[in-house]
Amino acid sequence: MENKIVYFAGAIRGDRIMASVMLALVRLIQKLGIPVLSEHIVAKDPATMQAKKLGKPKEAVLVEDIERQDIAWLDQATHVIAEISGASTGTGREIEYARNKEHFGKTPAKILVLYHLEREFFASPMIRGMTPDRYPNVTVKPYRTLEEAQEIVLQFLA
Repeated sequence: MENKIVYFAGAIRGDRIMASVMLALVRLIQKLGIPVLSEHIVAKDPATMQAKKLGKPKEAVLVEDIERQDIAWLDQATHVIAEISGASTGTGREIEYARNKEHFGKTPAKILVLYHLEREFFASPMIRGMTPDRYPNVTVKPYRTLEEAQEIVLQFLA
């Protein structure tokens, strides 16, 4: 069985409407024994937890520090899971970077993009429109309930 490493993406500064779903999904992945490099996104105060991971006080963290660390984590990830029900330009960039990183000699990644069906309008059509025939390493799935989202994640990581 391959060693899996997950990078979980979702809104931190944008619309955190699905924070409880993101937390449950990250905990599920961790219960499977799979590391989640970006687990700070589900903390009550993501910026403080990220600063701790960077070894700096929150007020000393530069935007360049965040970008470099996130790219380093994305470079390591074999699987990227993104929850896009809340608007986040950073999440869009993370998905696109992960989709192309193997072309730069980085670890190839499978990408799962999730969004709550009731939030479809807020989930970017540029991402929802990514079909497997054009983007073979990207899977986009809507869900209605937390249990359905968990089942999608389990199938993706199987």
